[in-house]
Amino acid sequence: MTRLSAPVPAAPPAASAPAAHASDLGLAASDLAPSAADPGLSASDFKLDSIDLYITSRCNRRCSYCFLPDAYFDRTQHMTPAAVAAIVAWAAGAATEITVLGGEPALHPQFTSIVRDTAAAPIRVRTVTNGSRQFRAALPEVRSSLSRVAVSLDAPSAAVVDRLRGRGAFADAVATVADLRAAGVPFDLNCTVLADTVDLVPEMLAYAEDSGAGRLNMHWFSPVGRGASHAADQSVPAAAWRREVLDVVAAYRPARQSFTVDCQIAFDFPVPGADPGACAVQDRTNLQFLPSGAVFACGMLLEDEALAAYHWHDGVLMRRSGDTELSRTAPACAGCPLRPSDGDHHPTCIYNRLAV
Repeated sequence: MTRLSAPVPAAPPAASAPAAHASDLGLAASDLAPSAADPGLSASDFKLDSIDLYITSRCNRRCSYCFLPDAYFDRTQHMTPAAVAAIVAWAAGAATEITVLGGEPALHPQFTSIVRDTAAAPIRVRTVTNGSRQFRAALPEVRSSLSRVAVSLDAPSAAVVDRLRGRGAFADAVATVADLRAAGVPFDLNCTVLADTVDLVPEMLAYAEDSGAGRLNMHWFSPVGRGASHAADQSVPAAAWRREVLDVVAAYRPARQSFTVDCQIAFDFPVPGADPGACAVQDRTNLQFLPSGAVFACGMLLEDEALAAYHWHDGVLMRRSGDTELSRTAPACAGCPLRPSDGDHHPTCIYNRLAV
């Protein structure tokens, strides 16, 4: 049955990343400080399975369709190991998994210790990598601490992937998959489907299964972040998404029972699992911690940290007031208010996955 639904080699320690200030988010320090009247939010106030930690803004790639903005990569910021430990302690008993992201997370100078220490919490640790050589170098030290790894690979073609992500990107991803397989670390493939790659979806399904991946996670390309300014023409129209992605995936029958396919629904199609009223922001089902202290409930607004619903300050998660993703998703609606409609098709929450 197919289910569709979501030390590195002794490099010298990097200089400490700039400390994040309240002013970076357009906030007064007094707006962020916990008080007796508002002691902050507990992890139990959310419905969390996994929490995303963006531990570094450094990346070895500059994908034109990345959902993070140029400004994120232009300033080098690392989440400190102490901050990671504090978030993990805050999440204890509520979340069952921590997902470590970047940039490219293996470019964080303390990547290996962060992974090992987080796994010792204990909590499951998953990471998302583009397959960098730094990740492969770190793998022997973190293999026993990782519950699984997601490798970003958007097409089953070296020519296509290298054109999209830069020279050597495909070879890096393939080499990392081989190392993960040899090390016995469970892995998945993450695939963002673009207008330029939508015709390769059938091949990508077969490629992912043949690779030994446990899951292929397919995303509709959202034109935000770098994608808005560098690849705005790469979104797949709603009708084409239904015809060339959802219908193709639904018809796919894996030969391997341990292989599943998760696919973003993207629009209000009447398919199993669709929930037009779902909203990760209002339902409190998602949290993404950035190095600056900004904490988002949805990836659609990551390009503007001033819109974050929350802020992490001195070990406390504070809800922010004013114009944030909370206020922008407050009206009851059938569909996601953060994305435009496509003709008669209204967008759904990016975390709404199809289950067949």
